[in-house]
Amino acid sequence: MIESKLSDLPETMLITLWAKAEETKRADALLRDEKAAEIIKRIEYDFSKFSKARFSQAGCCVRASLIDTETRDFLDNHPDAVVIQLGAGIDARFERMQRPPVTHWYDLDLEEAIRLRRQLLAESEQNTYITSSMFDYGWTEIVKSHGKPVLIIIEGVLMYFDPEKIRAFFQELCMRFDNATILFDMLAFSLVGHSRQHDTLKKVGKDLEFKWSLLDTREMETWNPKLRLEKEFYMSKYDHGRFPIFFRMLYKIPYFFRRYNQRVVRLHIT
Repeated sequence: MIESKLSDLPETMLITLWAKAEETKRADALLRDEKAAEIIKRIEYDFSKFSKARFSQAGCCVRASLIDTETRDFLDNHPDAVVIQLGAGIDARFERMQRPPVTHWYDLDLEEAIRLRRQLLAESEQNTYITSSMFDYGWTEIVKSHGKPVLIIIEGVLMYFDPEKIRAFFQELCMRFDNATILFDMLAFSLVGHSRQHDTLKKVGKDLEFKWSLLDTREMETWNPKLRLEKEFYMSKYDHGRFPIFFRMLYKIPYFFRRYNQRVVRLHIT
């Protein structure tokens, strides 16, 4: 067994690992992640504390499934792409997608997360890891060096940083890329400042807080003329009846639909 000793933010990657492993047991699974089911058995950690968090468990899998689908769509159109996951944790998307024959697939995270990842998921010639903060922009040069279409995936990460830092991050990407697609999730707007009400996050680091979301995703287009919103998916439309009935009723009201819904967003840098 591998003992998991992670600081607050990297510990959140165990929530999504648990969610996907649980989902894989279901006959009606939103996604199947056999690698997550395998990995969870190798980590010494009290996953039982998440057992009642059914809303977040389903939400993690709706989110991952939507990002998987959009990734496949991008790769269908750009089979020679370079893909990088920022804040990859121990997500096995490359494995889950049957090791797509891209030019290269990078997974980036902080040192303690990559150290654990290397014990659980082997690198390969086509899929390698980068130990770095996403805000240290050396990774952009690595990705651009291939001269291929670029897909940047950021899942379960952006909500933990201040709005000014997120805006500066996207401005930096616009400065460094002339052509790139970014897939990411947008926290439900109503949750900003309310991490202690979240059914799984309250079980991990007490110093973590939800800091960033936007009520209107199109606001991001005003940050830089190179940013264009291509698609956004309100997750309640894709839950297949898995979200609690109380929330499914609330989502019928436009005010709550916009403020209490998480989104998956696809932006393009032109």
